[in-house]
Amino acid sequence: MGYSIFQNTMVDMTYPQIEEEIKKGACALLPISVVEEHGPHLCTGTDIYLTQAVCVKIKQQLNAMGKPVIIAPPFYWGINSITDSFVGSFTISAETMEALLLDILANLKKWGIHKIFMLNFHGDYVHIRKIAEIAKKAYIERKTEAYFINSKSTFMQFGITEEAPYLLNVPLNQNLLSSMGGDSIDIHAGAAETSWMMLDYEELADPDIAKQLKATNLSMDDLRIWLHGGNSAKEITPSGYCGNPANIDLDAIQRIEKETSEAFASYIYKVL
Repeated sequence: MGYSIFQNTMVDMTYPQIEEEIKKGACALLPISVVEEHGPHLCTGTDIYLTQAVCVKIKQQLNAMGKPVIIAPPFYWGINSITDSFVGSFTISAETMEALLLDILANLKKWGIHKIFMLNFHGDYVHIRKIAEIAKKAYIERKTEAYFINSKSTFMQFGITEEAPYLLNVPLNQNLLSSMGGDSIDIHAGAAETSWMMLDYEELADPDIAKQLKATNLSMDDLRIWLHGGNSAKEITPSGYCGNPANIDLDAIQRIEKETSEAFASYIYKVL
């Protein structure tokens, strides 16, 4: 088997193996993203593949610190409010997403997993804010130690500024990530995501097509229209990417992945 989002998760374990890890006091990582178009050069599973890849790196880091970790089955039925007019971009209602994730968290808690960390690498405003709301509801109303962990800059970008125990704001220097697209706003299937997929799942990325794609060079006015989603987003980026996918830099993205996974692991370790 060359690749699978289920590799290194509970899906590949027997139930006695899962029970044994829980007896050791394992926490759970819950990868959350979507299935969404990512241009003509990346697969629609890009976001969930990358979220899963980072979870595996975090698990390795925490294991090295002596902490047992289980990765829950990746959740990829999220919200696509921007690219939903493209074929391949699945989206579900906020109510459905909340109901599903709360049920998943309840199962993990029922089995004796006391701390659950939700990770997401899908940059949709509605999607991200809904995860924060779910973490709040689980933590406060259902007494489940569920945490939403993300970079502090991402939380601020999406208007999540409150200080709360269920929100883990990780300070990350994202200058390198921001600079990968050069002068182009690089936020969807651009240099960063193309490089990241080439690093971890090269079978699912087509560098030959990527290198032929021109940078979108959106203005801030274009970006505001794009963020409204629907047909407007498709008109602004008809090829389904926003950024500079030709600017592949494996060294830069490997450094970013390492710094991100180490920072997240360190933050989770403090909570355990």
